[in-house]
Amino acid sequence: MGLQWPGVPHALLFALLIGLFAAAVMAFRAGRAAVLAASLATAFASGGALLASNAWHAAWRPTLRAVFESVARAERRQAALRGRQLPLDDSATVTLAGVLREDAAPGGAGVSLSLNVTGVAAPAGWHPGTGDGQVRGGVVLSVGGVLAPDHLHAWRRGRSIATTATLRRPSRYLDPGVPDHERALARRGTTLVGAVKSGALVEVTAPGNGASEAAASIRAFARRAIRDAVGRWSLRSAAIVTAIVIGDRGGLEHEVERRLQEAGTYHVIAISGGNIAILTALTLTLFRVAGLLGRGAMVCAIAGLVAYGYVVGGGVSVDRATLMAVIYLAGRALDLRGPPLNTLSLAAGILILLDPLAISDPAFLLTFGATVGILLVVPALPVWRLPRAAAPVVMIVAASAAAEAVLMPVGAAFFSRVTFAGLLLNLAAIPLMAVAQVAGMAVLPLFVVSGSVAAAAGWIAHAGAEGLVRSAGIVEWAPAVTWRVPPPSAATLAIYYLALITAWSAWRWRRRQPQRSRSRGIVGNLERAAVTAAIASALWILAAPVSLAALRGAPRLRVTFIDVGQGDAALVRFPNGSALAVDAGGPGGASFDIGDRVVAPVLRHEGLRRLDTIVLTHGDADHIGGAAALAREFRPWDIWEGVPVPRFEPLRTLQVEAAQRRIRWSTVQAGDLAVVDGVRLAVRHPDPVDWERQEVRNDDSIVIELLWRDVSVVLTGDIGSEVEQVILPRFAASPLRVVKVPHHGSLTSSAPSFVRALAPRVAVVSVGRSNTFGHPAPAVLRRYREAGAEVFRTDEDGAVTVETDGTSLEVRTFTGRRSLIVRTTADHEVTKDTTGTNDRGVGNG
Repeated sequence: MGLQWPGVPHALLFALLIGLFAAAVMAFRAGRAAVLAASLATAFASGGALLASNAWHAAWRPTLRAVFESVARAERRQAALRGRQLPLDDSATVTLAGVLREDAAPGGAGVSLSLNVTGVAAPAGWHPGTGDGQVRGGVVLSVGGVLAPDHLHAWRRGRSIATTATLRRPSRYLDPGVPDHERALARRGTTLVGAVKSGALVEVTAPGNGASEAAASIRAFARRAIRDAVGRWSLRSAAIVTAIVIGDRGGLEHEVERRLQEAGTYHVIAISGGNIAILTALTLTLFRVAGLLGRGAMVCAIAGLVAYGYVVGGGVSVDRATLMAVIYLAGRALDLRGPPLNTLSLAAGILILLDPLAISDPAFLLTFGATVGILLVVPALPVWRLPRAAAPVVMIVAASAAAEAVLMPVGAAFFSRVTFAGLLLNLAAIPLMAVAQVAGMAVLPLFVVSGSVAAAAGWIAHAGAEGLVRSAGIVEWAPAVTWRVPPPSAATLAIYYLALITAWSAWRWRRRQPQRSRSRGIVGNLERAAVTAAIASALWILAAPVSLAALRGAPRLRVTFIDVGQGDAALVRFPNGSALAVDAGGPGGASFDIGDRVVAPVLRHEGLRRLDTIVLTHGDADHIGGAAALAREFRPWDIWEGVPVPRFEPLRTLQVEAAQRRIRWSTVQAGDLAVVDGVRLAVRHPDPVDWERQEVRNDDSIVIELLWRDVSVVLTGDIGSEVEQVILPRFAASPLRVVKVPHHGSLTSSAPSFVRALAPRVAVVSVGRSNTFGHPAPAVLRRYREAGAEVFRTDEDGAVTVETDGTSLEVRTFTGRRSLIVRTTADHEVTKDTTGTNDRGVGNG
């Protein structure tokens, strides 16, 4: 595959590189150090950009993606012949052949398989991709059915499999403030996701090579030994120890991961520098005790580390830590010593050369950024002046502070989280991780000798893991130590890091100058200015004043219908800033909290730090899936429920959590009325019920009408046509009405009489791409258009925002579609499509 850099001829790029290197040679001969450095830096940066561009093209458009699109087009043509219409990015059912990239992992929706595809067969026959007749691309498959868990031991990394799967593009959510998950997966080598109906459809066609089979057997033995020795004390601890020892995080509970992430100590359960350092120290200590500490010991340690890295399966943190340790040990074996930063730079260069896209991977930035901060700060500490007992504590705190200072903007940019808890918690987390790792590794040989002795070591590992989880509990009673913020701008990031580098460079330069040097004062002022700029930009990231400023301006009512896939979620901003969330979407999967990953970023982008109310229209999972995350982060004063369902566990669990957080839980009914910032909020449904519900019903949905001046916004939940007829008399005529189309545009809702009576000017359908329900029904869309409504869909338009001053409607979508509806007379509106594609008058008849 040739180099790909859109818009730039390849010959010009190569000429640029050759010219830069020629300039570097001439500068070297002329002794022009500055020109030499600039030429080499520009040349390497240009070469890196070329490599990254080529790698991105290969990741985003692998041959598998082209095959998928070809098969999907063929299936759409066949469906059209049968009178059916499929979405443009619909799924495709194919037979795959490939090699497993990871061991199978259990999950909430079945068993997950990560596969490097080498061949595809579709109904039309084989589709060759590259010149060797193979199709390339990565997929993640979810294998359902009761048989899947029985095959976990057979689906090992390195083995070849064949299966029939239904593939689709990864879920993507077109919302402000929400990262592009599809592109993030592509950077990590996954271009499609899919589902396999049963484990019986997955056939192992060939074993891996000898090394991969041996590594898989070691991992299987480690899981079994840890599960027996540590799991007898706690299955949760067994999952944590397994993650620390062999890097398998498949068994971790989502709640444990969340707590550790919020506490800033999640890094200790990922195999990284600390784990590799402990393993290296243990290995060298054994050689020292045996009196064999020499070149042979270094070579053996290198071989052991490489083997360990191969067994646990790589990853940026593992590769970086292993590579640095190997370079360090090789230097000692060859009697070569150099600054640790040189070793780190060499390791980073090698990894970027092997995977140019790693430079944009959060894991790469986190692991190298933290290491850079630690290597710059810790060696500069005057530890010789400290008491011996205090030195380790000071070093850990300084290392944590250095890592946090370097990584704070990275965490805000990629994860919208800034945490200060780790500064102190690392004092406990790092020793506890060391206890869990050493005891967990000891379990493996002891398990061969004696199960009871291994259980004793397992208890020690359990104590370390349990202490790690409990230490993260500080976030529960001191939530202020972790902040959720909108991603900062590129300019803010640049100012922060430029100021940080300037301050550090000035401090280093000043230390080397004579005490009375005239330039020391100038550089000192520069250092103070840089520190001030770094602190100011850090506060800017925390306060997010740009988002807060967006809340100000002329008082307007704004409703954003959030793209949550096949579900519902809407954010209502009242004229004076009060905020109400109606539903919270879901489900996104066991490890993907739709509330935390999609809805919350939209709220942060709006500058929100707290909600006034969450309305749960009814208890279906696609409406309440993200509510718990919103309640945790945005701490609403109230949660509204319509018809209680006492035996429905998800709602009851949410109610218990609300009580623990002192959030009022209220039941609302038709006739309830509230006034918020001058906007009337009228509950039109449900009516009081005369029997206890045993299950959640769509027809029990809360229906809310927002009334402000000439505008009515109707939020309908999932009501059906029968309820529509019941509540229809409760709506007065409105010259400017917005309707959230009931039940995602299902044929069981939006009866013609309901649509005609409401006469909406804007109709919004909250619906998922390529959903299997056929939503929205074409007949339903036709009804709204015939009634004079302009129809917007979250699957095509992304998030839809309707903003009004009470006398006009302005509609904006994430994809750039815009429309302005202005009431010009008592009974006439004008709709203007500001994109220039539509200008029409719409009567109010």
